[in-house]
Amino acid sequence: MSFKEKSIWISLISTVCIFGYYFLNLQGLGSLPIEKANNIAAKLIVKAVLMTIFVEVILHTVVAIFSPQDAQEAEDERDKFYQMKANSIGYTILILGVIVTLGHILLGAILPEIAEAHFAATFPLLSAHILLFSFIISEVARFSSQVFFYRKGA
Repeated sequence: MSFKEKSIWISLISTVCIFGYYFLNLQGLGSLPIEKANNIAAKLIVKAVLMTIFVEVILHTVVAIFSPQDAQEAEDERDKFYQMKANSIGYTILILGVIVTLGHILLGAILPEIAEAHFAATFPLLSAHILLFSFIISEVARFSSQVFFYRKGA
């Protein structure tokens, strides 16, 4: 397995684990007072981002130490092609998430009685979390696609 593929696996697994933990913990915040829920959500996101940075740096460093020649190898056309296809998939998912978020914001502005009547619509920082969820899902799709292309091409 190339350094590039190992790197993708590290990013995929760390993203799924760390942000899976984040979204699972976020689920219970809807029943809390909004200010308390927002404070907890803010602390959770900071924790998730810092944990992601820490895990990615440590694991990529370990992989690079054990295979320094692979780590310095330049990307070839196959790597760039797989990355391009995977980026396209991830971008499509991200755009769908942005459209859903815009729909949520517009619906709340046009029909506020619907937003107030539904629990999910009053979830703390819902628009931000829809965008974040879209970003995370797009990253998972991108990493998964790259892994698929490497495995399929291997």
